[in-house]
Amino acid sequence: MITPLLHTILIKPDDVETKTASGIVIPDMVTEKERKAVEYGTVITVGPRAFIDYGSDPSILKGGDRVSFARYSGKVIKDVDGTEFVLVNDIDILAKVEE
Repeated sequence: MITPLLHTILIKPDDVETKTASGIVIPDMVTEKERKAVEYGTVITVGPRAFIDYGSDPSILKGGDRVSFARYSGKVIKDVDGTEFVLVNDIDILAKVEE
């Protein structure tokens, strides 16, 4: 289990397509680059000091919220089961996305 500390937010980024609509397989090298450029994901956990320095409460985001975050921001980390997450700073969260 990954627990964000201080002002970080743990996000599960959206999956990247590995095949085009016409069925062409996208090479792993391109897929990996696109994975790092994903700008949307789902909040898993919010650190205890997130948004406090900006006059807000950490509760403005909660697990399950969809967000847009700055391209190429954060650190990609893997859970014990190999699931990839992105750990981003609160300042890199650009918007909460309502479906």
